[in-house]
Amino acid sequence: MSLRSPVLAAPGPRVPAPAADAAPSGDAARLLSDAEDAIKAAEQVTATPAGPSASDLAERLVAGQVQLEGGDAEGAAIVFLDLLENAPGTPAAVQARYYLGEALLQLRMRRWASECFSLTLADAGPEARRLHQRSVARLLELAAPARARGHARKQGLSVMPELRARMQSVGLDADRGPGSELSALDVTRLRGWVAAVPPDQRIPELRYAWGRFLFLSKEYGEALVELDGLVPADLPLGTSAPAWRSLLRATYVAGAAAAALGRLDDAIVRFDRIVATRSLPGAAEQEIRELAWMARARIFHDRGDYDGALLSYRSIGRASPLYASALYEIAWTLLRADRHEAALAALDQLLRETPHSAAAAEAKSLRGKLQIRRRNWKAAEDEFAALRRHFDDQYKAVAPALAVGSDALDYVGAVIRSDPRHFSLDTLVPRAAIPLARNLPRAVQAERLARETGETEHLLRETMALLERMEIAAASPERALLFTDLGAHWQALDRAARDLGEAGEALLTAVGRSPGGAAAEMRRTVDALFERPSKHLRRVSDLADPLAAARAETTALRARLHGLEYAHRESSRRGSPDPFFQEAAALRSELGALEDSLEAAHRGLQTARATLRFTDPLPGTRRDAIAAHNVLVGNLWPGGGGEGVREQWQRRQRLLIRLDAARKRLGAAAQARLARAVVVLKEERDNLTRYRDELEALRPRADVTAAEAVHAGIRDVAADLRYWTIRADVGLLDVAWATKEAELELARELERTRDRSVKNIDRAVTEALEDSE
Repeated sequence: MSLRSPVLAAPGPRVPAPAADAAPSGDAARLLSDAEDAIKAAEQVTATPAGPSASDLAERLVAGQVQLEGGDAEGAAIVFLDLLENAPGTPAAVQARYYLGEALLQLRMRRWASECFSLTLADAGPEARRLHQRSVARLLELAAPARARGHARKQGLSVMPELRARMQSVGLDADRGPGSELSALDVTRLRGWVAAVPPDQRIPELRYAWGRFLFLSKEYGEALVELDGLVPADLPLGTSAPAWRSLLRATYVAGAAAAALGRLDDAIVRFDRIVATRSLPGAAEQEIRELAWMARARIFHDRGDYDGALLSYRSIGRASPLYASALYEIAWTLLRADRHEAALAALDQLLRETPHSAAAAEAKSLRGKLQIRRRNWKAAEDEFAALRRHFDDQYKAVAPALAVGSDALDYVGAVIRSDPRHFSLDTLVPRAAIPLARNLPRAVQAERLARETGETEHLLRETMALLERMEIAAASPERALLFTDLGAHWQALDRAARDLGEAGEALLTAVGRSPGGAAAEMRRTVDALFERPSKHLRRVSDLADPLAAARAETTALRARLHGLEYAHRESSRRGSPDPFFQEAAALRSELGALEDSLEAAHRGLQTARATLRFTDPLPGTRRDAIAAHNVLVGNLWPGGGGEGVREQWQRRQRLLIRLDAARKRLGAAAQARLARAVVVLKEERDNLTRYRDELEALRPRADVTAAEAVHAGIRDVAADLRYWTIRADVGLLDVAWATKEAELELARELERTRDRSVKNIDRAVTEALEDSE
């Protein structure tokens, strides 16, 4: 018996007819009410306007701003981008474009952020004009981007007194930051735009950004004038005044500008205003306060006020990223003040609390120099000898990575290609040398390049697979199920149709007409179709278990291989070609290919699951069974019955018509929504294909560049280790020279003592002879 055609069954046995005024069935009334509620809800959802109102757009904009303020820059960027693409030309979209740039700044997508701010600045509409000055402020920040934490390209290193003095002696700028995101022509246009705005009409954000830009351009006088206009000398800091962060930062930059102009007393007054604030709202403001303490301490140090410098340095807390630098500079300050014991204590504290900081090696070297100053030759020799052994052992550990096989570059490239997404310098550099490698920009950039290349390729594959699943879904006959709101009503209509069938059976019973065995069997079939899950989906899902086990096994094998390589490298000190690393590189490549195939199988499984989900015949079969059941119940209606029963039956018939109409409207609404989605899917398919071709063209170059850069980084590590070994040797020579000079000085002192003694003896003999005469 086919479920797709109406079923005409013989009437069942007659039952005694109820009285003409029999009451309607209570079950039928309940089922009809439930079905009507579901139909009304479906009609309402399809009657709502297609586009959101202005108030809805404003609410979404505010929600994105709240996310941005809360630190969820990625979620906020999604909200702003959605407004920009799906509600173009609205006031909310204009504002969303600016705030999208703000979110992209936090996500470090500076080039895209500059486009958002530039488009906002070029927009002459009223909504955009209110954001012009803020856009210029952000573009000025991109023209002179923020420097690394601690105002040093290598935090804790390039600000050290000894290294700073060396760099200044050869004309290098220790505080030179990264380059601009904008072209020289764009910067010139920004300068003209700011100049066209009178100073008293500039908002605080623009004044601070302009003053900071002038400071970084070394136009210190102009920067000081601009920042003084923003932060008057009588304005107290630490209040809830508007643009609080700009005021605090402006005071710091103004102090730095005053120091650059040689107005040190003025600079100290400005820094004192910052350090006098006790309650700061966040970590960024607390860091400004700590930077002010450091700047204040360095001014006192350079002026010879060592007590004032020490007081400022010791105001840096242990949780600060500047703590290691402050401890090291405390040791130098105590050394300059000839307080050698206290300087040694400061260095010991630095090495005890931050043993892996960038200042650790310099601290060990300085500790040896302090022992020379104290004329403790044995302790100084032990310090430099231990330093030499430490770095010489690290160099020997790095040497095998530089001499693997006939060409170390091939090995490095094989290691990177085996798993670029998770590549780390730790796989090539010994554990003891990792902190040193992390302080080399080229090595860190190469690691980042390898990871980003692998991540981009992985993301492109995943996106292509996702796009394929979306295309399968867009071609589904059950399109309403693709949308959460429409899908819920689509399934609710199926349940409402089943309820109408059961209500019809109850009404047949109320008029004394039994539905019969065929209707009961059909209703059981409908119930079973509602309860039974799809066997095809279950079979596909069962395939995920062995695939997950295979992936776990390959991950365990890779971890074991990494461990063997690491142990072998840590124990190897030969510095000669080692076939183990060549074999390990080959195994890495095979594992990488196996993992790629497993990833492809996983994506294929997801595609199969999506295909079955959106082409599963179960929903259509269930709907046909429900329709057949309703047709059968309708054919069994004999007419007659009480007035209430007839009204309920007519109500059921009307609801069936409304249900079919509501289902068609849901389908039309889903089709209307998919019309734009299908166009977007086609566009994204073309974009992803172009991106894939570009990546395939760039991938060989990226692999070679990453391998060369990592290999060069390892060589830099080895060169740095050799440099420190030579520094230790020089320290030992200093000890030997100082010991020799001390011995020579002692010999000269003995000679002088002897000469004095001989002269005294001669004088005594002469006087005795004179007395005897």
